[in-house]
Amino acid sequence: MKYNIIVSMFVFLFLTACNPDFNTNQKDVKHQSSRKRVKSNQKRLKSNQKGLKPKTEVDQNQEANQNQEADQNKITKNTLLDNLRNLIEKVNKDRKKYVKRLEEEPLNQYGILAFKELFWEGTQDKAADNIEKAKIYRQRTYSVLNDFDTNEFKKFSKITMLSKQQQGLFNSFNSFGATIEDTFVFLLNPNKKDNLEKLEISDLENLKNSIEKFLSIKTMISTILTQFLLDYESNKNFIKTDTSKLDFYLATISNQIEEQNAEAIKLKNDIFSIENFKSY
Repeated sequence: MKYNIIVSMFVFLFLTACNPDFNTNQKDVKHQSSRKRVKSNQKRLKSNQKGLKPKTEVDQNQEANQNQEADQNKITKNTLLDNLRNLIEKVNKDRKKYVKRLEEEPLNQYGILAFKELFWEGTQDKAADNIEKAKIYRQRTYSVLNDFDTNEFKKFSKITMLSKQQQGLFNSFNSFGATIEDTFVFLLNPNKKDNLEKLEISDLENLKNSIEKFLSIKTMISTILTQFLLDYESNKNFIKTDTSKLDFYLATISNQIEEQNAEAIKLKNDIFSIENFKSY
């Protein structure tokens, strides 16, 4: 038995001598594993930071986008200003033309005999008279017939005098001519022209659209009247040989002018109501 105890002690000492760093190795394993986890976490942190940008870079991008938007707005505004200036110049030329026709009006008033037939109710004042309201009436007529050559005025007047619709037709000219003059004078005001650049883009767009539609109505009526002369010469629908047909044709034209004048008045009011435009 003593022999067995000695052998057992010898085995124990031998095993202890072979594994002196057993606990130390475990500690090292744990330490190395911990370092690996820290390193791995650092890698993930760096990876996540790749999706972030420095604040200065974000600010620079925002500033670049704002500058790009400002440049685009400037281009849009300049284009609208150019279009509006061209439209207003057309308005200016049109008005100069019909004003000049009144200023250079011959004694026979271009042969428009209808002026001698038209009186103001309750008075003896005629549209042909040399008085202010008669001059205004004639100028409004010239504004509607602005695309006609003056040598066509006499022919047009003679045809309308064959019809019972002469007074209604010329009065529709007077109504539409008043709308034209009011709108043109408003647009040609020097203060309005000089201050266009102060308007916002939305106001410029609204103004441009309204002027274009207004001028389109004016062109439409001029086309209708020009077509009337052509139809009369060709005796279309017998309007040259049948006065009842002529009456119906001219009554239709009068109604068309009144309807279009109502639309023109709405556009005039739209132009006048642009807050930042009327205030200048």
